[in-house]
Formats: sequence, C-alpha cells, structure tokens
Amino acid sequence: MATLSTTQQSSVVVALSASNATQRWSNLPVGMVARSGLPLSSLDATAKTAALALLRASLTAQGQTTMDELRAADAYLGGLTSGYGEDLYYIAFLGSPSTTSSWILQFTGHHYTHHITVSGKVLSATPMFVAVEPTAWSANGVDHAPMASRRNALLAMLGGLDATQLASAKLAQAYDDLLVRPQQDGKFPTVREGLQVSQLSADQQALVKAAILSYAADVKTGQPEAYVTDAALADTRIAWAGYTDLATRGSYVRIDGPSAWIEFSVQGGIVIRSQNHYHSVWRDKQLDYGGLFTF
Repeated sequence: MATLSTTQQSSVVVALSASNATQRWSNLPVGMVARSGLPLSSLDATAKTAALALLRASLTAQGQTTMDELRAADAYLGGLTSGYGEDLYYIAFLGSPSTTSSWILQFTGHHYTHHITVSGKVLSATPMFVAVEPTAWSANGVDHAPMASRRNALLAMLGGLDATQLASAKLAQAYDDLLVRPQQDGKFPTVREGLQVSQLSADQQALVKAAILSYAADVKTGQPEAYVTDAALADTRIAWAGYTDLATRGSYVRIDGPSAWIEFSVQGGIVIRSQNHYHSVWRDKQLDYGGLFTF
C-alpha cells in the first residue's frame, strides 16, 4: 500500500461483498469481463515489485511457479494478438487488510485467479482457477508447460485404475468445460459421482493424493493437509468423462472430496486453434472465499 498513490490506494481496496468476490473474475480476458482493483500494467516498477512480493508471499514455491508460468502463457498469447499479457492481471483487497476483520486478496486475469481469504483464524485460497493456452511452447530457448504437472498427476491417477475401476469412475454425462466454473459458485452436484477412493489400493490412493496436492500444495493455508487425511481421502471420489488420455478434446476428470473439488477439462484452442487449451479449477465446498458467503 505504501508504494501506491492516494488514488491507487482508494482503487485497490473494494468492499468485501459477495458480488465483488464472485462476479469480478473470469476465464475470459480482462477486456471482456471487468476486474476489481489495479492492473499490474498500471503500477510503476517499485509498486509492481511490491505487489508481486505480496502475491508470492501467499504461495508456496510450487504456487509461485504456477502463477508466473500462467502469466507467461498470456505474454506468449499477447505476442500473437491483442488483449492478452502478463501484466493484464488485477490485484485487489476485498475489505481492508486487517489482523482482526475478514478480507480477501484477489489476484485475477485471463487464465489465473486466486483468492487468499483471511477470516479470523481461517485462511483459504479458493476458488483458484488455472488454465493455459497453448499447453506448451518455447520462448528464448526455454520450454514451458505450466500445467503439465497437474495433467500428469491426474493422468497417473486414472492410469492406475484397472478396467473395472475405470468403468465405475466414468460419468454418464460428457463435459466440454468445467461444471463449477467461474461465476458458478456453489453449483456442486447434489449427488456425488464416481469411484470412492476407499475402494482403492494404497498405491492407487497415493496417486489420488498426489493429484490433489498438484493443486492444493500451491498454498500454505492448511487446506492441502485437510484434504489428504485418511478420513478425507477415503471419502473422496474420482471420476472422468469423454476420454482418459487428457489429450483428446472432451477429456474431463474430477476429484470430489468432502471439501476438495478439482476439475480438469481439455478444450480446443481459442487463439491457437491447432493446439489444446486446458481449463481447471480447485474449489473448497466449505472454504471458498473463506466460507464468508452462502450459495
């Protein structure tokens, strides 16, 4: 806050309300859906450095890499067409940062959004939306594949199932996108579907745990540990639809725990039509937005 002008300080803090929290983030570019707060592109070098330091402080090393690499993907798209860029991401405080009152640090742009909620002793980081187009590219001699670790963990989880288990885990409905996507808060299925993890071997359960942590270990909120207790893991269900290779368009996979909710969808490219495009979301049925709102 100290690096910002008075006008910027008034812009970066918005009311802590359900509408500001839920309606001001999207998987669409910022030119199509307005965001709250300040874009990184509007900050001078000192303020941008401070903003990124704050964002990185809220994440683990794994999470910092996720954020940086997904912004890099938007920089790559920005070199191909207008409306994308690594600094077309907005930082906002929903409510004034406080040690006593609830507030949310929201960081959102095209293909990455996180919400760090501080509410009493509760700290949460969901909903967290991660997506990428293209799924892999090279720039300046460096290879990038920001969501490969997530895809590979989910692929290993499905690949560890036998034919009978795969059949039990298959969803009847096909999905061309996420079910509980941006601005579909609280729309979790009333009936949980898929194969229950308690029916799996120890090795298979370890693959489910690794898939969950490929998302939840991006943060230090306590959510990752809660998701992989013996009780929580046993009550988790895994499911898929379309294809299990997670390469063919229409591939879809889901992890549905007592609290954790993870979805991964393979779609066609928007800017680069010949390549795939991943959408994915990590939510918490109790702690999205710190559990401050009812859906």
